[in-house]
Amino acid sequence: MKTELFLREKDDRSLLVVVDMINGFIHTGALADPKIDHITPAVVETVNAYLKHDFPVLAFRDCHNESAKEFSSFPPHCLKDSEESELIDELKPYADQFIILEKNSTNGFVQPEFLEVFQQMTDLRSVMIVGCCTDICVLQFALSLKGYINQNDLGIEVIVPKNQVATFDAPGHSAKDYGHWALKLMANAGIHVVNNEEE
Repeated sequence: MKTELFLREKDDRSLLVVVDMINGFIHTGALADPKIDHITPAVVETVNAYLKHDFPVLAFRDCHNESAKEFSSFPPHCLKDSEESELIDELKPYADQFIILEKNSTNGFVQPEFLEVFQQMTDLRSVMIVGCCTDICVLQFALSLKGYINQNDLGIEVIVPKNQVATFDAPGHSAKDYGHWALKLMANAGIHVVNNEEE
């Protein structure tokens, strides 16, 4: 997807949401899969395009305490103040230009500050979501956001570019299969899932 062209064609602002592009899902820790790193160049390119147009970029960081309830479903990961909970190195140079929200669950939409921040962006025409994991954090956030937009009759499009989301491979969890069906579910909910070559 040609982000620059997409942004030039919009009359009003777009919000970029970067989901969990942190070390704990790519480089180190129980849930890391280095193959997710293949989306990093495209994500960085999109971040640059948004910042160039002075559009907001919000980044979620998974960040748990040692007694997090989520650890009953997933191995301990991304503990607060750990290397795992930090943005990947490619995004750190932009961190001071991001709105960064730490989340204690898979769904960033329920992060206590998110709606307060989102509701202040009254001139948005679209929200683009990138990051990982396609079938967990990205899916849950995208569906929740789309539901909120529909409930409140907001004229905001939700966009997920296929080449800027990824999930992990593990026993019983095929990245290809789970990613495919997550994108299908998002498209079925009215989210604009765009192919790599779409503009």
